[in-house]
Amino acid sequence: MNSEHHIRLLFKKYLANECSAPEAAELIDIIQSGENKELIESLISQHFGNYAADELLYKAASEQLFKKLDLSTGNGAILIEPRRKPIYLKIAAAIVVMLAAYTAFYFLKPASASRSTVITAPQDDVLPGGNKATLVLSDGQQVELNNLQVGGIAEDKGVVIKKPADGQLAYYTSHNSKPSGLNTVKTPKGGQYQVILPDGSKVWLNAASSITYPAVFNALERRVTLTGEGYFEIVAMMKNNKKVPFIVESGKQKIEVLGTRFNVNAYDDETGIKTTLIEGKVKVVTENETVILKPSQEFNLRSEGISTKKVDVEPVIDWKNGDFIFADEDIKSIMRKIGRWYNVELVYESEIPNENLSGQISRSRNLSEVLRMLELSGDTKFRIENSTIYISHSKK
Repeated sequence: MNSEHHIRLLFKKYLANECSAPEAAELIDIIQSGENKELIESLISQHFGNYAADELLYKAASEQLFKKLDLSTGNGAILIEPRRKPIYLKIAAAIVVMLAAYTAFYFLKPASASRSTVITAPQDDVLPGGNKATLVLSDGQQVELNNLQVGGIAEDKGVVIKKPADGQLAYYTSHNSKPSGLNTVKTPKGGQYQVILPDGSKVWLNAASSITYPAVFNALERRVTLTGEGYFEIVAMMKNNKKVPFIVESGKQKIEVLGTRFNVNAYDDETGIKTTLIEGKVKVVTENETVILKPSQEFNLRSEGISTKKVDVEPVIDWKNGDFIFADEDIKSIMRKIGRWYNVELVYESEIPNENLSGQISRSRNLSEVLRMLELSGDTKFRIENSTIYISHSKK
């Protein structure tokens, strides 16, 4: 057992940002063991207040830690906390967060082999997804956009299609361009892409998604079809002094827009089609219902019915901003997002109890880093082998 003096010294060095990697690893081991729980809680209470029974105060204290070390969750740090988790495990996760900005030591070399099963071999780690998509022209020709050079041009019946930057596709049409055939941009698992449509509207596609649209919109409406998930920023368009509606079809619903920002999640493996309004106004039309959404409202079309509720929009569009943000989200929903982004299969080796997590981590992290933080935060264990995540419940 470590002496009280030694633990106090490690904690003091940690707070002063003077911990070496081995010392921080030792401190994490001490906290995770629970053997010195009273001393650890006393030190935490002394420096950050007594928040062991209050998760909101815990978050506030964690933010103080971020500020102290000049870190932010936007730089790839993560803070994930399960409900009713022992305080010493919460603090262990917070310490890992702090160290994550300085070194990958804890992600690639576990502090204790018995506590981490994420990777069975280094070569099994998985890199994050990136800008990958295929453009299918109206004549069936396919263009791999990640192979197209920046500034490269494709044409479809007189319509010029350019790649202005990595991960972007833009359409340029003349005023006298006539309606043409349909184009499709589709992303694979592990891919994302941004499309600037012929009218100037912008669409961000998440992994395993597609959008189909005319190369030239007609004067009456702008209609597109979405599968998977897309974030839209629609510009208002006038023709003969009339607003030209923008319509998004996805599954058994359509969304009518004039000028707004919204997100549509229409993955087949999710619980319904979710339309979330960020700004403006949209009308969602189904076979039996028509609903007008206000900002921060989410419409969910499920097989058993529909629902509308107010939501925090940040976790909804986290993917578009390069993050995973989990807001009291169940582990299976989290794993579906991870599976799509890292293009891996999911295998559940045992029944997973209901466990909701909240937190944030950059989507630019390697898969092992994301899974390791989830392990620290809950009772679920992960193992990566041959582009497959094996998921099991840890009986503690």
